[in-house]
Amino acid sequence: MSIKSIVAALALLSAAAPVHAQEEWKQVWSDEFDGDRLDPAKWTHAADCGGGGNDERQCYELSPETVSVKDGLLRLTTIKRKTRGLANPWAGPTGPMKTGDYASGKVLTQGLASWRYGKFEARARVPGGQGVWPAIWMMPELSTYGGWPKSGEIDILETVNLGAACPQMGPGCEGGRENRIFGTIHFAGDAAGAHKQVSTSTPMPASPDGFHVYAVEWTPEAITWFVDGQQYAQAKAADWKRDDQPVGAAPFDQPFHLILNLAFGGRWPEGANAKGVDEAALPATMEVDWVRVSQRP
Repeated sequence: MSIKSIVAALALLSAAAPVHAQEEWKQVWSDEFDGDRLDPAKWTHAADCGGGGNDERQCYELSPETVSVKDGLLRLTTIKRKTRGLANPWAGPTGPMKTGDYASGKVLTQGLASWRYGKFEARARVPGGQGVWPAIWMMPELSTYGGWPKSGEIDILETVNLGAACPQMGPGCEGGRENRIFGTIHFAGDAAGAHKQVSTSTPMPASPDGFHVYAVEWTPEAITWFVDGQQYAQAKAADWKRDDQPVGAAPFDQPFHLILNLAFGGRWPEGANAKGVDEAALPATMEVDWVRVSQRP
């Protein structure tokens, strides 16, 4: 083989290696929920009545009734019970208190684990009912670009009012009942922080036990949504570009942490389907079999 051929062969090998490496995902974090309690090394919990900024009706608390781990599942449950907590958790721990009519669970990796880019997956079974709003999502560990929505938000999965009557038949309303799953990103459209979002939905696939694997693959170029391994939507960097900035990865170029929660009520679910909330849906429980995070080398 000539020197020229050897050099060409080596060039091909060196060019191919990074491509192969980029195709491989390596798991860097997970929780299989195999114990009998929430792992404090991986999760913190919310305790407030702030309504999530959406006029949600629940108060979050950590109790066996709202957050439990058993039989390999994390269970977040909403119940009807008077619960007291901070009215505005964003103002600090010494602010005014309020009492809500419902209690529920919310856990997050904030302060313990966050990631910049990766594949984020959760196998979960979500509840239905008018006003019931389960979510698997991500928020920035630090508000590098400013308060919400300037620093971004990535919603891996949301459903609202599953099983409730739909106003009109169509995709996601088979049999006249709500059946959509949503994937969304929130961001600022300009320097003033005007809220913009890219939101997409798809009908929930059939499942013998109600469990599905919800996932997002997040890179500097795109955020892609999957259910049970099938891609159903993608947002590219140009889709979240701020009006006064060139196309780039910002604000989705900073570490984000994971959040799992079950809300009840709020502007979105209460304004859709049958409107308001239906207490007949309670108690409602979101069950999570596992959560896994992978990154490329």
